[in-house]
Parts: sequence; C-alpha cells; structure tokens
Amino acid sequence: MDLVTQASLLVRLSTASQQGDWTLFYEKYAAVIVSFAQKQGLDPHGARDALQETMLVVMRKLPAFTYDPAKGRFRNWLLSIVANKVREAQRRARREGHVSLDAEPESGEPLHEQLAAGGATADAAVEEAWRQSLLEEALMRLLDDPHTKPETIAIFRACALEGRPVAEVAAQFGLKENAVYQIKNRLMTRLRGLLAEVEDGAEPPPADEPA
Repeated sequence: MDLVTQASLLVRLSTASQQGDWTLFYEKYAAVIVSFAQKQGLDPHGARDALQETMLVVMRKLPAFTYDPAKGRFRNWLLSIVANKVREAQRRARREGHVSLDAEPESGEPLHEQLAAGGATADAAVEEAWRQSLLEEALMRLLDDPHTKPETIAIFRACALEGRPVAEVAAQFGLKENAVYQIKNRLMTRLRGLLAEVEDGAEPPPADEPA
C-alpha cells in the first residue's frame, strides 16, 4: 500500500470528513486504546472513559494535524493523547480507589514534554504497552479474517504462536515442511501489514483471495 493510500483516511478526517470516516477510525483504534488503558491498571469502565475522552480530543485536534509518515508523527501524536487521557483516568480512579496497585506510577512530567512534536519516544514502559496493544489488535484481525481458511489459521497458530516444530506441524496437517514455512511466512507478512495499518493510520487493505 502506497503512502497516499495509507494517509487518505487521515487526510479525509483532517478536511471534509464524513461520519463513516470517523466510524472507521473508531473501529480501528477503540480496542487498542481500551487494551492499552487496562494494561496501565484501569478497570473496564475507566478504560472506556479514556477511550471516549481520547476520541473527543482527536475529533477536535485532528484538523490541525499534519500527517508526515517520514517522521512517524501520527503514532506519537495519538499516543500522547491516549496516554494523557489514561493518566487523567488513573488520577480519578486513585481518588476513588478503583485503580490497580500494579499500574505504572506517574512520572510527574507532562507527556507532551516527553513526546516532542518531531517524534521523540515515550517512556519505555508506556511505549511497550502501546506497541503490545497494537500487536494484539493486528493479530486479532488476522485470526478473525473470514477470507483465510481455518486450516491456514490453525497452522499459523501452531508454528508461530505456540512455537511447535515445523516438522511436527507438517505431520499433523499432512503437509510438506516447506508448505508450512510458506504459510507461516505469508501470514507473518500479513500480520506486519496489519500492524502497520493500525500503527500508522492506514486504511484496511483490499480483502485477499482465500489463503
């Protein structure tokens, strides 16, 4: 997918967006944001609050955002909003006694100072939690893809997620080892593409032929 296609949703949202564009954006990031918020110690209610507040800020500020994939700015820009809203929810939850004791402690430094506009990285723990949430969402999309044969998904689960030896997986499914390698590599490539999609604000790629 070229950069023009990747950026088209963000461009539409920044200019003359339609309700469908915001629905697509919400569907793309809602699960990621909720997962990230819960990794930071929020309960489901607090995580949903952080999601809704994030979306309100994005809707208000996105028209002023300039998409520059060379700097990776969208990812940092969105993470800065999400993390700030999560921290606000954490403060509310702490006052009410509803936040996990395992939650990351606040650094005391405003996140917008940790994330410079040009693309500085967030605190390592926050960055890793966000990356993990993105990966989980991409993996869920891959495993739920109705265009992919159930057997293909089962083979990928066995060798890529469960770490079983390729020879063992090949014997189970009656395939040559090379065929298992090809399936694993093909779906890993698709997983990386889906991860880039949720990470960079890209539109979903056209549906593939059944794999």
